[in-house]
Amino acid sequence: MNMEQLYIFDWSKVKPEVIEGISKGLVELRDGVAYKLNEAGHFVITQHMPLKEVSINSSSNIEGVLKHLNAAQNIQLAATAISTGLILGAIVVQTMYLANKIDKLQDQIDLVSQDVHSQNVLYFMGKLSEYFGLIESARVLLLDKALVEESQGIAEQYMAQLAAKRNELLSLIDNLIDYVDTASERHAKLMFDFVNMMMDILPKTISLETQLYERYGKYKMADHILATSAKSYTNILTNYKTWCNSKIQEVISGNAPQHMQLMNDKEDLLKELFNSEINQAILTANIKKNLEYAPVSTSAN
Repeated sequence: MNMEQLYIFDWSKVKPEVIEGISKGLVELRDGVAYKLNEAGHFVITQHMPLKEVSINSSSNIEGVLKHLNAAQNIQLAATAISTGLILGAIVVQTMYLANKIDKLQDQIDLVSQDVHSQNVLYFMGKLSEYFGLIESARVLLLDKALVEESQGIAEQYMAQLAAKRNELLSLIDNLIDYVDTASERHAKLMFDFVNMMMDILPKTISLETQLYERYGKYKMADHILATSAKSYTNILTNYKTWCNSKIQEVISGNAPQHMQLMNDKEDLLKELFNSEINQAILTANIKKNLEYAPVSTSAN
C-alpha cells in the first residue's frame, strides 16, 4: 500500500465565528488564512487555519481519498460545502495524485503521437505536453510556502505561460473531438480514451493554477482564472456531451454512426465524467461571493 502524508484543515480547532462567517459568505479562505472585512472596509486576518496531518492511500482514486478524509474529519455541517473543494485542492497540490495522472496522460500522448500522424493532432499533443510540464513545475513550487519570496519571479513566469497554454488548449479541444469522427477505428479508440482522460484531469490543473495565484497574493486574478476557466471547461464538456448524444440519436433514428461501439464500451465512464461531483466541487469551491476587493490589512480584528 502506497501511503502519502497530507495536511488538511483541522475543522475541530477552527473558531466558531470563522465557520459561521464561511457559511454566510463573510469570511474568505485564501491559501490557509481566513479573512473578513472590518468596519474600515479592509480584509483582516481572523485566523490562520489550523492544520493536521493525515495519511492517505495514494493508490486510491480521488473519490476514495475524499470519502476517507471526510469520514475521518467529522466536519461540521456549516463547513462541509467549502471544505470539500479545499480538501480536493490540497490533494491535487500535496500528493502525487496529479503527477501520476499526468504520467498516464503522457503515455497516452506518446501513443497518439506515434500512431496518429495528422499535423493538427501532433501539434495539439505537443502543446499539451508543454502545459502539463508547467503544471507539475508549479505543483512542486507550491509544496513549500517558505519559497514565496525567492520564487516570485519564477512563479510569475509560470502564471503567464500557464494562462497562454491553457487558453490555447481549451480552444483546440473541440477540434480534437471532431477528429474522432473521421479517424480509423484504431485511431478513434486512442483519441476517445485520450479525450476522456484529459477532460477529467483539466479541472484539477485549473484548481492548481488558481492556487498558484493565491500563494502569491493575487486573489482577484485567482478568482478570475477560476471563473473564466470553469466557464470554458463547462462549455467544452457540454459540447462533448452533445456530440455523444448526437451519436445516440443517430442510432435511435435507425442509422449506424461510426465508432458507436466506443461509446457503448465507455458508457459508465462517460456518465461519470459528465456528472462528476468531484470536478464540479473543484471548479466552484473557491469562487468568491465578493466581486469587489478591499485592501488587505495585516492586523487581526
